[in-house]
Amino acid sequence: MTVRLRDMSQPVFALAARSAIGLHRSGNEDSAITSANLIAVADGMGGHAGGEVASQIAIKTLATMVPVLTAPDIDTDSIEDLLLNSLHTIDGEISRVASDEIELRGMGTTLTAHLIRDNSVAL
Repeated sequence: MTVRLRDMSQPVFALAARSAIGLHRSGNEDSAITSANLIAVADGMGGHAGGEVASQIAIKTLATMVPVLTAPDIDTDSIEDLLLNSLHTIDGEISRVASDEIELRGMGTTLTAHLIRDNSVAL
C-alpha cells in the first residue's frame, strides 16, 4: 500500500525502539533497521528452528536493498513494487540458508517495513 502525504515538503518522524524477550521465551528473535527513509521490524517465528536467524536474514537483506529503494532516479510510483519484490529476495535468502543448514529448516519470520520517499509512504 502506498499513501501520498499532503502538504509536507519534508516528511519527518521520530522513533524509538525497544525489544523485550517476554515472559515465555528464553531468547529474543526480533531484528530491526532504522534509517532516514526506512523502518522495519522482523520477528522470528517463536517455537520454530532458527526464528532469530530468519529475522536477522530478513533485516540484513533488506538493508542491502536500501540504496535501490531510496534511489532518486526510481519513479515514486514504483516504490510499492520495489518493496514487494524485496520480500521475494528476502524469502529466497531465508530458503537458501535453511536448505544449507538442516537445523534451520522450517525457520521463518514476520516482516513489517515502512518506507518514506518524497511525498509517499509504502508499507
